[in-house]
Amino acid sequence: MLALPEKSILLVEDSNLTRFSSRRTLEEKGYLVDEAASGQEALVKARGKGEPYDLVILDIHLPGMDGLGVLENLKRLPEYRYVPVMVVTVESNVAVVRRAIELGAVEYLCKPYSLEELVRRVEKLIGPGARGEAAPTGLLHKVLRNEINRASRGGLNVALVLARSERLGKGKIGECARQARRRLREIDTVIELSKSTLAIVLPHTGKEGAQVVTTKLEGFLSFSTLN
Repeated sequence: MLALPEKSILLVEDSNLTRFSSRRTLEEKGYLVDEAASGQEALVKARGKGEPYDLVILDIHLPGMDGLGVLENLKRLPEYRYVPVMVVTVESNVAVVRRAIELGAVEYLCKPYSLEELVRRVEKLIGPGARGEAAPTGLLHKVLRNEINRASRGGLNVALVLARSERLGKGKIGECARQARRRLREIDTVIELSKSTLAIVLPHTGKEGAQVVTTKLEGFLSFSTLN
């Protein structure tokens, strides 16, 4: 079964042969693949893309900035906080894998690997049979689950703001999301739920704080708040 054509992957690998064979195989399965041969190139492509990639496949052993450094910088970008990252290692180094998971990786693959195994791991994360964590509602559920658990442990608040604009033209919700992210904190998460609706998750925020957020975004969106 072919993957949905809009699913995009950033493949970060310094080996030309591995990068070529992996890209060709994934493209044959219907994925859109961009590639980077270094960590710096990967970050430039991630920052420069209008919408975040659906998956990042990241080799740990890269020239210059290694994969862990790339992962740490990538997860600082709000739009990549919940994008799945699969790291690739030469060997099953427990310490390296643990550190990658701490930084936000959700899967790892040990070299050498078969192309069939690569496809299986990718489809597990973003393929047609994936559990839906990458879909907007699935992503919202995941973010809320994580933030509510964190808030419960620390005795803190978390707020959910639903923002709508029925006046938006086609494709304009993405621009609204970008404007919202520029006005909010790095720890806040903005998710495009539909063509006219944004969900904004606000950690460490009560009702008054949520009202401050709605005031910041007034003018192009209307709101309802849950906390």
